[in-house]
Amino acid sequence: MTLRRWDPLRDLLDLQERINRLFDESLSRERSGGDRATGRWAPLTDLWETMEAFVMEVELPGVARSDIDLLVEPALITLRGRRRTCRNVQAESFHRMERCHGTFERSFRLTAEVDSERVTAELRDGVLRINLPKRSPDSAQRIPAERKT
Repeated sequence: MTLRRWDPLRDLLDLQERINRLFDESLSRERSGGDRATGRWAPLTDLWETMEAFVMEVELPGVARSDIDLLVEPALITLRGRRRTCRNVQAESFHRMERCHGTFERSFRLTAEVDSERVTAELRDGVLRINLPKRSPDSAQRIPAERKT
């Protein structure tokens, strides 16, 4: 057994490196919208409003169209989906796996009702763009009360 001289500076530098790694992993998980340890993830989303519609752009690289489900309610939109792992590679073969896989679900409450008949969604270059036209105030139907005797 060899004796090594204690170097407090080296121990301090090791501690600093571990803390930096912890912050890097935490921040990268926050930026990517996922947690590699648990496999949970949520795609990063931008949502904005124009005079006529709400517009969403969702980052979904590696997600097939058939694995995306969009549910539109009057003032709520729910996006569900699944990003599958590489089918031809066994888990033991990976040297590094940083992208999150599995299912996700995100819901967004809107400040106005949307016209679900005119909603469009287009997936291009890994970005899903959803156009949610607002329901016009004049689309409300007036229903007269009937008098029954």
